[in-house]
Amino acid sequence: MKNPANSPANGKSASGLAVAVLFLVVLAVYGNSLRSGFVWDDDTLIVQKQAFFSQPRNALVLLASPDTDFRHNEATPYYRPLNTLTYVLDSHLWGLDPFWYHLENLLLHASAVVLFYLLLAMAFEDKRLAFFSALLFALYPVNAEAVDFVSARNTLLCAVFLFASLFFLGKSGLFLKKGGLKWSLLALLSYFLALMSKEPAVVAPLFLLSFTLTTEEEKFRVNKSVLIGLFAITGVYFLLRHIVLGAFTSKAGMEFSLSRLKFIAAVYFENFRLMLFPFRLNALYTDGEMSFGLMKAAGAVSGLSLLLYLSLAGKKFIPAPVRAGAQWVFWGLLPVSNIVKIPSAPVAERYQYTIIPGFVLILGYLIVKLHRRKAAAGITVMAALSLALGARTFERNFVWRDTMSLCSSMVRSDPASAAAHDYLGQAYIKNKQFEEAAVQCRTAIALDPDYAGAHVNLGMVYGDEGRSDDALKEFLTAVRVDPELAEAHLNLGIAYVKRNMMEEAEKEFKTVIKLNPNYTKAYVNLGLIYAGRGDLNGASREFEAALKLDPLYNYARMNLGVAYAEMGRLDEAMVEFGRAERQDPGLVEAHLFLGIGYEKEGRMQDAAREFREVLRLAPGNAPARNHLDSMGAENGGG
Repeated sequence: MKNPANSPANGKSASGLAVAVLFLVVLAVYGNSLRSGFVWDDDTLIVQKQAFFSQPRNALVLLASPDTDFRHNEATPYYRPLNTLTYVLDSHLWGLDPFWYHLENLLLHASAVVLFYLLLAMAFEDKRLAFFSALLFALYPVNAEAVDFVSARNTLLCAVFLFASLFFLGKSGLFLKKGGLKWSLLALLSYFLALMSKEPAVVAPLFLLSFTLTTEEEKFRVNKSVLIGLFAITGVYFLLRHIVLGAFTSKAGMEFSLSRLKFIAAVYFENFRLMLFPFRLNALYTDGEMSFGLMKAAGAVSGLSLLLYLSLAGKKFIPAPVRAGAQWVFWGLLPVSNIVKIPSAPVAERYQYTIIPGFVLILGYLIVKLHRRKAAAGITVMAALSLALGARTFERNFVWRDTMSLCSSMVRSDPASAAAHDYLGQAYIKNKQFEEAAVQCRTAIALDPDYAGAHVNLGMVYGDEGRSDDALKEFLTAVRVDPELAEAHLNLGIAYVKRNMMEEAEKEFKTVIKLNPNYTKAYVNLGLIYAGRGDLNGASREFEAALKLDPLYNYARMNLGVAYAEMGRLDEAMVEFGRAERQDPGLVEAHLFLGIGYEKEGRMQDAAREFREVLRLAPGNAPARNHLDSMGAENGGG
């Protein structure tokens, strides 16, 4: 018997009220996040790229560019152009006012919650189940990182487009038994946009295929042509990845050694823990914390076994919502299992965002079942759970207020973590609080003398304080305790350059490239050494290699232009200077070198324009002033 609340007379009003309540809940719980600033990687991924993002014409460049770890100028195995394009739009509309960036994340989360509700209401024809599940999704504390961390917007976009794709599939006939080509096309387009936002979307066709093969209900079986279309789009996506990144997944590929399998088991356990107990939260999960243990292995195997049972058991034993939820979780965990190593972090709360919907669907079903037997008990459980989850999420938002509060919370969450103290030290370095930074780095080293990253950061502190000998000592220690840490070799090479020990520096930069071929800073530093020796062919080769990995790396582009100019390849030099200027109109050096190039070509009006632009950006720039004076141009005028 159908619930009277789901009758046609009450359907639209009930859905409208549910949507309004869900939206208000998201606003109430996440409203305090609107006062937050740019946090953690937001600085390098958004703030420091403001000049590039502020130029709409650069949007096309992003479609053919990998995401980059701008802390190290290291190309990553990420291709998420849609997410980055939102930063171009943001920069054009809001500049660097963090309020609007956070508001967009909040609205994206609200959109994901509402779409999740509409999808469940359509699929299972039970608005109470849909509302309870969507409410839990709206409040779940592990989602706070995806909402509060502007740079995690890719996760929100991925979820919104995934739910939209499934909703449009339902409209096309999957749930409603009435076909519609336009809905199928919208579903395929939404799925493609989800892929262009973040990698976890690739499992959606696998979920639909497995649910189609295991369901006994005809209405849940997806049309074969639609499935073929989804897999075809997945193939196009992987082809784009290969064109842009040079690899279908990552250049490291998959690994199935015994040590990797132990690591994967620990990762699965931690993901299950976050799902089941979302209260002991931490923004920092390192490889070192993913230690293997028999209890963890047992937990991981038990969790996967339960998911498989709930997924494969027939309609007689397991209801459709539970089967759907279990299969969603099973496939959702696969991309974050580290079968293909995730370079940013082995586990992160934001990874849970696209997985939690399956879990809360199962939880929502159990609460609805209780409510139908004992209404008061069901409401009490739902209310208590909602208050507990909402309060924890509201509290968690304050942790993401700024980088210092976030890194301080890492230390509070795990005072014995060397990595947490190291990150707090980095936050102090950013604030130029070098004494406090040194204390945190030394604490990290005391907890783990072989923590090479802390030695690197302590060396950077000493370098900023002018203690070059102490800095060199720390970099050497970092290389000794972890010979495979590319960052340690890079900083050691830079220290050698400052001491004019060029042969030793060259060796270190080559070691960086051997350890990590994507580390663009190493190519540029190696190119500068070659340029200093007069080996312009070698220098240009290294700068070109850096730009192949990261076309947005303007420092490499400017040096390549200078190398071309000194080699007499003025036309190619002007192309590079022009590209640098278009990517960053505020780059003084680009305008200056363009002006010098135009002057050599006899294009005096163009040269004067560029020199005047230099003086507008940097009024005290002597070379631009001298060039204008020598050309007989008026000071600052036409």
